[in-house]
Amino acid sequence: MKLTRIGTCLAAIGLFVATSSVVFAQVDITSHANELTGTTLTANVYEQCDITVPTGITFDVGDISDPTIASNASVSVTNIVLATATKQLRISIEAAASSFTPSVVGATTWSAGDVSWDNGTSWTSATGAAGTLSSSTYNAVATGAADSASFSTTSLKFTLAAKTTVKRSGNHTLALVWKVESIGS
Repeated sequence: MKLTRIGTCLAAIGLFVATSSVVFAQVDITSHANELTGTTLTANVYEQCDITVPTGITFDVGDISDPTIASNASVSVTNIVLATATKQLRISIEAAASSFTPSVVGATTWSAGDVSWDNGTSWTSATGAAGTLSSSTYNAVATGAADSASFSTTSLKFTLAAKTTVKRSGNHTLALVWKVESIGS
């Protein structure tokens, strides 16, 4: 956007410099009301939103034989613009791989399906959905209320299942992919 404005300014300056020595005379223009045409201005507004998701979710695993709950995650969706008042916005997640990358190459680690989340019991203007992570399909996290301008939660809880076969300490990592889509009509 800034490049477009800069380009426009440069074009206007170029025109001014090129015509600065030309003298213009005033000319009267006669028009007839029935010969005037109008100009239609059109603003093409696309379905859109701004979404803020956690940059990282950490499971501090103190005991591999117990499930580990991460700290509450915050998710917010604002400036929602949809085609109709009955459409809704849904956010979903999918794992970028079928399992975590272990801290030591070849070591046993968690699969994507070992991660689950609650329904985020305190969504504002949305309904949370509990789910399990998958690397082959997106699973819903929340669906905003119809005609809502925004929705959010500060209490989404992710859980990592117990896995007694994990034998290597260190960081085991897995990337999430967030999907935002409008649903309904």
